[in-house]
Amino acid sequence: MARSDAVSHSSTLWENRSLRLGAFILAAMMAAAAFFSVVGKADSAGEAKAPPPPSDTRTELGINLFGLANFNRDQVYLNLITQSEWFSSRGEGWTLMPKEQLDRNGWVRELKPGQTAPRPLILPPAPFRAVQVRCEYRGRGEITTGGVVRIQSSGEGWLMLDLSPTGAADEGAWIELVGTDAANPVRDIDCRDVAFPRDERFHPAFLKFVQDFKVLRFVDWQRINDNAAVSWADRATQENSSQVTPAGASIEDMIDVANRTKTDPWFLMPYKADAQYIREFALLVRKKLDPERTVYVELGNEVWNDMFDAAQQAQREGMMMQLGNGDAKRAQMIRYAQKMRAAMKIWTEVYADRPEHLVRIAASQNAYSDLANIIIEDADTVRWVDALATAPYIWLDLKGYGSGDLDRIFAAMPDAIEHTMKFAEENRAIAAKHGKRFIAYEGGQHLVTSDLVLARAVQRDPRMAGVYERYLAEWDRRVRSMLTLYASTAPIADYGSWGLREYSGQPLDQTPKLRAVKQFQARSR
Repeated sequence: MARSDAVSHSSTLWENRSLRLGAFILAAMMAAAAFFSVVGKADSAGEAKAPPPPSDTRTELGINLFGLANFNRDQVYLNLITQSEWFSSRGEGWTLMPKEQLDRNGWVRELKPGQTAPRPLILPPAPFRAVQVRCEYRGRGEITTGGVVRIQSSGEGWLMLDLSPTGAADEGAWIELVGTDAANPVRDIDCRDVAFPRDERFHPAFLKFVQDFKVLRFVDWQRINDNAAVSWADRATQENSSQVTPAGASIEDMIDVANRTKTDPWFLMPYKADAQYIREFALLVRKKLDPERTVYVELGNEVWNDMFDAAQQAQREGMMMQLGNGDAKRAQMIRYAQKMRAAMKIWTEVYADRPEHLVRIAASQNAYSDLANIIIEDADTVRWVDALATAPYIWLDLKGYGSGDLDRIFAAMPDAIEHTMKFAEENRAIAAKHGKRFIAYEGGQHLVTSDLVLARAVQRDPRMAGVYERYLAEWDRRVRSMLTLYASTAPIADYGSWGLREYSGQPLDQTPKLRAVKQFQARSR
C-alpha cells in the first residue's frame, strides 16, 4: 500500500469508528422512539390541552452547530489546523498522538525515532478552487505536506502552500511534522488563506451562515455526549492548538461567536460537572457575553435517553438513592431533576441582576410526555425552570426501504409530521399548565439508514424542501415558539444526515432543507 493510501486508510478507520458508534446509538434511539410513541399515547390520554399559541408570538429558528471535526467540511476557524488533532505515524497509517508527547496547549514536544506527526487541514468552503496558504510557526523543525496541498516555498518559521481541493468526498490535506527541536519545538502554527488577516479567528462565511438563526446550541462543540469528567482547571482555552480534543471547544470561542453574530448561545452543563465548574462557567458567560444577549442553559443532553452514558449514570444514581419507588425510569428522571435544579440555582444566582436574559431548560422526550411531568413536578423544580424543551423530530423507520421507494417515503411524511406535532402539543400543554414556555432543543428530519444510496436520494430529493415547509408551517400554527433545528452542516452518513447542508458553501439549489428554512425565515421577518 502506498504511503498516501495508508494515511487515507488509517484516517478513514479512525473516523468510521465514531460514525459506527453514532449509527448504533441513533438506531437504538429510533427503536426507543417507536416504543415510546405507543406508550406516550396511552399514558397521555386525558392530558389537558394547551390553549392556541398567542397571536402576538412568533416562531424563531435556532440551530445546533454540528461537530467541529475537519471531516465535517465546515470551516469555522481561519487557522486550518484548529479543527483537527495531531496524529502519530511510522509510515503505516495514523493513530492519535500520545498525550505524553504534547505540551499543555497541545503542541508536539518531541518526536520518537522514526515517528512523524501529521495534522489534517480543514478544506475551505466551496466554490472549490486553488488557495494560497501561508503557515507561520515558532520553534525549529521540518514540516512536509500531503494530500491536495503542496509546499510552494519555505523559510525560517514559514511555509507557502498551494491547497487545491476539488470537492471529492474522500480527499484530504495535511501538514506533517517530520522533525522538531526538543529544546525549541515547533509550535504556535497558524496556516490560513493569505486573503485573511492574522488577527481574525473565525471564517466570515461561517459567521454569515449562523447569524440568520436566533439561537446557537453548542452540544456537539462541547462534546457533551461523551459524558467526560471535567474540571475547570483542565477546560479548553483559546490557546489550545486544537478545539476538537475531548475537552471540546473553548467557552470563550462560543461566547465570541454569539457576540459576533448577535445570536443567543445555548450552553449545556456537563452531567459530571461540579458546582465550581458550573459557577465559573456562568461567571465567564456573565462577564463576556453581550449583556443584550440571552443565554439558554441545560444540564446534559437527553438524560432521558438510555443510549447516552449520562442517562445511564442518572439511572444508576437514582436507583442507588432509592428514588422513584423502584421504577428505574422514574428514578432516572428524578435524579436528573435534582442535578438540573442544582445547576440552575447556580446560574440563577449569577444572573440575579438580569434574570430576563437567562432561560433555564428542563429537557424531556417528545414522544413520552409523562417524563416531563415527572421532571417538572419533582420537589420545587418548577421554581428553577423557565422552559420545557423536547426534540420534535420527523421520524420514519427506513428499514426495508430502498432507493426505488422514494415515492412511498415522501407519501408517509405528512403522517410523520402530524405524529410528532401531536406529541409536541402534549408537552406544550404540560409546560402551559406550569406557566412555562415550550421550545425545541432539536428538530427536523430523523431519517437514518445505513444504505447511503437511499440516504443520498432522500436527502437530496427536491421534495425534502416540501417536507420542511410543511413541518415549519405546522410548528408555527400549532406551537409557535423557538425551534432549534439539528443541525448546521454535516455530510450524509450511515449515522444520519443531519445537516441543512452537506458542506460549507454548497449551492442553495442543492440543499432542499436549507432552502425551505431560508424561505420560512424570509416570510417571518
